[in-house]
Amino acid sequence: MYNYAIRFEKGDEPGYAVFCRDLPQLNSYGDDRDHAISEAVDAIETTLSIYVDERKAIPEATPPQEGEHVVHLPAVTVAKIALWNAMMERGMRKADLRRLLGVAQVQGDRLVDFLHTSKMEQLEAALDALQTSIRVSPSEPGWIDLPYGGGMAGLYIDRLVDAFEAADVTEMPIGKTMEGLAKVKRYSLDFILRSRYARQPNTMQAVDAVLDQIVATGRFRRSSMKDPVTGKSVDSIALI
Repeated sequence: MYNYAIRFEKGDEPGYAVFCRDLPQLNSYGDDRDHAISEAVDAIETTLSIYVDERKAIPEATPPQEGEHVVHLPAVTVAKIALWNAMMERGMRKADLRRLLGVAQVQGDRLVDFLHTSKMEQLEAALDALQTSIRVSPSEPGWIDLPYGGGMAGLYIDRLVDAFEAADVTEMPIGKTMEGLAKVKRYSLDFILRSRYARQPNTMQAVDAVLDQIVATGRFRRSSMKDPVTGKSVDSIALI
């Protein structure tokens, strides 16, 4: 529904310009194609904020065309889009939403602020108040559900690939532990899942059900490696 396709244009200058048919205001740039893709989510969220400023409904994504790259937005961003569009359908303003929810100005306004993070539980409550909902389906291709991560917690497998590439690694320890986030190895899969994609960061996310989903995409495999800090052999997940 909101998996926007972007296209790349290479001019005389180094790097790639990025554009989106569905969001014509979007204009981004990357030093190379991979960098352009990694910047795409921020560019899209910045563009979505323009629709809020102009009080316009946010368009749904159209099917990708040849040569385009599909960007999968975080579940929180998708929920904000659904909330904003529901408000536009009802002719509501931010003040109306605040009164409906009984929240302060800052808290209410941030629910439709694409440049500020929000808790999924707050967004779900707001959607319920408007008698609407949005859910990212775990059955959608490439979607990894985090069953212990809180409402609608999860990620698209491409985001995990991006995280590996950003860390400049092809393999990392799984890092299973029942301890809180502060005790989780920052270079482990469990840390990434907790800190970026789960609304409950102090609950272990790298459980077998999640690992099975990740491996089933064909992008990763289970393996073992030497822990880069302790030197001990540990279970790991490797990018194929």
